[in-house]
Amino acid sequence: MPKALKIVVWVAVFVVCAGVGAFVASRSNPFPPGVEDPGAHPTPTQTPTQPAPAEWTLTMRVQTQHTLHEGGACRSDWNVSGTIQIQPNGKTSGAADAKLAAPAACDFSQSQVQAKAIRLVVTGTQGAGALRLSFAEGGRTPVGSSDLGGFTNTLRFIHPVVKLPPGATAGHATTKVTRSDGDLGTYGSTSLLRVALQSP
Repeated sequence: MPKALKIVVWVAVFVVCAGVGAFVASRSNPFPPGVEDPGAHPTPTQTPTQPAPAEWTLTMRVQTQHTLHEGGACRSDWNVSGTIQIQPNGKTSGAADAKLAAPAACDFSQSQVQAKAIRLVVTGTQGAGALRLSFAEGGRTPVGSSDLGGFTNTLRFIHPVVKLPPGATAGHATTKVTRSDGDLGTYGSTSLLRVALQSP
């Protein structure tokens, strides 16, 4: 074979090999599994923004009475104010303060120290066009004082249901509770509750 022809054949072989190598390299990953490409930049992921809970003001007027079976009764009236948060899933929580509206009154002499303020823990749910609330005592002032009218004795039975259809910004509910005091007497309370959506 002439020398010139040999050169042409070898050049053609080298060109073909180079082309095959480039094709294989373009289809392969130079970094084995588990080895990070130093030049690669991770694609940032966006965390979806969670809707913020809605803030509502809560006010309530509560009239309570403890009627004794021997005769006579003690009465106390309370003004309640606080704030609740309603989550997008309807779960509701908050706190409020009940303050004695006027000195407690009894039909007979007594020496117990009347509570002046009671901290309330508020829980509930919203759904099907209604807000359902429950209350529990979270403390009182003065510490160790009594509640002559029986507000705290009916508190956990106060479950107002406020109608709140979609788009509503306010609502109210009235709740009446009567419970035995365990000694042939009764505790009773009447509550008028109002809620209103706070402005953004």
